[in-house]
Parts: sequence; C-alpha cells; structure tokens
Amino acid sequence: MAIPKKQNRLVRTEQKQITRQKLIEATMEIIGSDGFSGVTMAKVAEQAGFSRGIGNFHFQSKEQLLLETLRACYFEFDAAWKKAITDAGSLPANQITSVIKTVLLPPIGDPRKTAIWLAFWGETSSRKTYLDICAVHDREWDSAMEDILAKMVDEDFNSQGMTLSAIAGSLTAIMGGFWVESLLCADRYRVEDGINACLAFIKSFFPKYETN
Repeated sequence: MAIPKKQNRLVRTEQKQITRQKLIEATMEIIGSDGFSGVTMAKVAEQAGFSRGIGNFHFQSKEQLLLETLRACYFEFDAAWKKAITDAGSLPANQITSVIKTVLLPPIGDPRKTAIWLAFWGETSSRKTYLDICAVHDREWDSAMEDILAKMVDEDFNSQGMTLSAIAGSLTAIMGGFWVESLLCADRYRVEDGINACLAFIKSFFPKYETN
C-alpha cells in the first residue's frame, strides 16, 4: 500500500531534524575537544557518520552550523532551568535551590559542556551574532532569577547594600566560576562544594532561607 504524501513529508521532516541534530552534536564534541579551530564541515560530517555533502546540504556554511550549535546549547540550558523551577513547586526557596543544583550538576554542569560555552563566549567580542544570541537568553535567565529572589524577600532580608538584580547576577557569576573550576581544576573541585557555596551565598541575604 502506498504511503500517503502527507505522511511521507512528515517522515522526511523528522529525518531532517534528526540529521541536523546529529551534526550539531558532532560540532559540540569537536569544539569540546579541539576548540573552534578544529571545526570543519568535513570533520563534523565524518564525526556524525555522514558524507560532507550531507553536512553542506543541512548547513550552508560553517558559520551557520556554529550559530545553530550555540542556539542548541541555550535550548538545552533554558529547558533545564525552567524545568527545575516547575518541578520545585511554588516555594521560591525550593525553586532557587533546584536551579542551583541543576546548573552545577551533570548533564548541565558537565566540564565538557563548559568547554563548549567558553569557546563561544570567547568569540562574542568579535562576533556580534553570538553576543546577540547570548543577550536574549541571558536577559530571560536574569529576569527569572531576580523574580524568584523578589518572592523570597521578607522582614529579615538583608540586602547588604546590593539590589536584587546585583544579587542574582552575582549568583550567576559564582555558578559560572564553579563551571570553570570544574574544567580547569577537576582534581580538587567538588560539585557539592559549589552547591553549598551558592546556598550559603543566598542565605547571607535571606536568613530564613531553607528548603524542603
């Protein structure tokens, strides 16, 4: 029996998405091991198990492939922290704890992923397209973190002279610093220490900060 044209189109669309995803994942692996200099269309296609022609068919240039790879990194990160907030329930203290653990623990807080992030961040000063992508996602993250902290404010809140925006930004910087430490100093870095440091940082502003 002949397969309906609509179903054929659906199968082709799904296959195209699978192929693109494999090429993006191969790009991540190469960036993580060899940096940007190791990325070529031929090498990516080979890593993904395809011919170079397939790679060129789905991505017209190396730059387009790198842009889509950066977007894929953010898609994974955004999906993870948003799920962490949802899964934590309605209490903001539980939400911020869930986010901290999600960001620092694998698969998000994986040193191999950090290497990829650092490669892209290192290019933002010379590639405005990268900076623009980062800015959009970072604004959403900053707003969400500040919103959670705002809900935690009570009569015992001690700002220590900082705005909620500054506190949220500092928490982000601490987590980012632990990402780098896990990559550069794996022999003495403990994820538990990173989590505890972030929790202690939050408690210094919110004395009643406890999680269930």
